[in-house]
Amino acid sequence: MNRVLISQVLITVIGYFACLFFAAPNHANSYLWGSLTILISFALMGLGYGLVFRKKLVALGISLIVFKYAILGIIIFTLVKLDWFSSIAFAMGVASFIVSAIYYAISEALREEKENGGRSTPPV
Repeated sequence: MNRVLISQVLITVIGYFACLFFAAPNHANSYLWGSLTILISFALMGLGYGLVFRKKLVALGISLIVFKYAILGIIIFTLVKLDWFSSIAFAMGVASFIVSAIYYAISEALREEKENGGRSTPPV
């Protein structure tokens, strides 16, 4: 999970500076908020699932997940009402997680291939 979070931080920084260079600062800020929203959401999801599966704290993990979505809803509702907010740039920031997920899938496949000696499936 750390690789996904680190790649999301890198994509956030690269995307933010790209938006600053190619678009208005309002778009860059909206992109940043979208990327940070998905980054925080994913980190809290990992924390919640960690509590459920490792420490068997089901009630605490589920309450963390439920309150996370309530807080995210309030944050998004507050952001939408701001004058400088760009919903398209925010959506691009949220969608930037797809790039992190693709990076993780490719790096995980390469790691497994390296561990299996170049074979796609482990020997039986």
